[in-house]
Amino acid sequence: MLVLLGLTLLACDLREAGEDWVGWYDEGSDLNVTEPIEWTDQNYALEPVDGIQDIADLQDAVFPGADGALVYGSGDELSPDSDCQVETDSALPAMVQGIVTLHPRFYFKTSGCGRDSDEKYYGSYFVQDSTGGVFVLGDSKVAHFDVGDRVEMRVRAIKTNFDLDMIYAHDIVVVERNASPIYFVVAEGETLGADDVGQVRRVTGEITQAADNFGEFKITDDSGTVHTVSLDAEINRRGVGFDVGTRVQATGPVLYSYSAYTIVIMNVGQLAELEE
Repeated sequence: MLVLLGLTLLACDLREAGEDWVGWYDEGSDLNVTEPIEWTDQNYALEPVDGIQDIADLQDAVFPGADGALVYGSGDELSPDSDCQVETDSALPAMVQGIVTLHPRFYFKTSGCGRDSDEKYYGSYFVQDSTGGVFVLGDSKVAHFDVGDRVEMRVRAIKTNFDLDMIYAHDIVVVERNASPIYFVVAEGETLGADDVGQVRRVTGEITQAADNFGEFKITDDSGTVHTVSLDAEINRRGVGFDVGTRVQATGPVLYSYSAYTIVIMNVGQLAELEE
């Protein structure tokens, strides 16, 4: 027994000691995620494709729908037993193409069909061509394309709710991953309005109201015009933002929601701090 104990202790003494981690360990350092986006002041010049119409033509043809109603092409509508108010429009389905101007993970809640019901969409986004832009409802949390990609879609249904025009149901037919620069127009001294919805606008000025719990804050430009900017929930959780008094530049598509025209920020690269 003593011999066995002695051999065991000897074996323990012969084991190699663990590696000293002090030499290779460090505390690390904070790094800023930039998520760069390439911008341009040159409007899109998309190649015409047979059977595809401009976004502005689609808007003129089908919007606005009756408030809260789902407007489908004939034969594509929901079951008559549905609680939804359904209408048909001969202009649907329609094919459009555009550049994706907002990462398709935007959370948006709109009224549903049933009484006091809501529909929640976790993958909404905007597309824009040379004639205009439009908000697209999407329910997938998996992004199948990114900002700057060109998509072709078959628009099957639209919806107008509280004066916001939306593509309600669509099929993505083509995705071209060419990372096109995002076209923007500077909004200086002009209050954002209905003509700006769906299109990318840039505002530059001083933060005059801090972000609230929902990530919404105010920028006052050099003319004194106040603009509303909204951080998406993910960006807000990451703590992206600046203090009141900071001079910043915000670029993004305009959404009309809760009676406000808001520039939506989904990527860090849409918001930049400027030097005094």
